[in-house]
Amino acid sequence: MLWFEALLILTIKRIKFKILPMRNNKLAWTTVLSMAFWVANVCAMPSDSASTHSASASTKSMGNDEDSFVFAGQCPNGQTYRLFSYQADVNGVTEYFYDYEGPVGMGTVKTKATPKTMAVRICRALAEIAND
Repeated sequence: MLWFEALLILTIKRIKFKILPMRNNKLAWTTVLSMAFWVANVCAMPSDSASTHSASASTKSMGNDEDSFVFAGQCPNGQTYRLFSYQADVNGVTEYFYDYEGPVGMGTVKTKATPKTMAVRICRALAEIAND
């Protein structure tokens, strides 16, 4: 971009001395200069824009195809918790499980509760965590 602007400035200086004397027409000179820089920026804009890649070139697929996740954080009382969410096949049926560790203790529970709900339950020391 700098080489283009330098070339533009040199061209404008030639125009300034041949066509628009500065002492006679300051407003016209300012207008020409402003328009020249505007044109330069518009011409350079396509090279500054973001490019897209075709979907076939991407090797990583996006989606919810994972079957296990780890959630960890800090409870409001300052203690830490850890949740491991996973799916397991039990008698031909997919079941959802959490392994948890936190103020409530350690254990495994079968539930379809959201991770946020489980985090709230685990952060309460006297909470009862039961299977669905």
